[in-house]
Amino acid sequence: MTRIYQCTLFLLFSVFVTACDNKKQESTPNTNAADSITIIDPYIRAMPPGQKVTAMFMTMDNTSATMQELVSVESAASEHAEIHQHKMVDGMMQMGQVEKISVNAKSSAALQPGGFHIMLIGLKKDLAQGDMVDMKLTFKDGSSKTVKTEVKKIEVH
Repeated sequence: MTRIYQCTLFLLFSVFVTACDNKKQESTPNTNAADSITIIDPYIRAMPPGQKVTAMFMTMDNTSATMQELVSVESAASEHAEIHQHKMVDGMMQMGQVEKISVNAKSSAALQPGGFHIMLIGLKKDLAQGDMVDMKLTFKDGSSKTVKTEVKKIEVH
């Protein structure tokens, strides 16, 4: 009788462990950075004809429980696209290329004038207000997403 009792307990324990293990896998889906980042209000600054550089701005919203990092950007509209940041250095505003933009878990990162932004360098043609430009965003984990980005005129006050 004790042998039957032991076998029954073992089977119940095995079923319980398997059920708990399956629930754990379902509650932590395997998502990549591109899937966990939502792009809000992307736009490219419209420039006068003949200009060879402009900037892209957006907000990146990270819905995941881990920090995500944007590490590169590409566009067929320009020869190069670089991640840049404006910052104050010794009382002077400077702009320079940075390796990445980190987006904390369950948080957002704004790319805006005077801060982080994407520089489009060597524009292949004039970009007119209303044009749509595909921008490929690549993240540290190798995942990427393409964002359709409208060219907009920015009013400076």
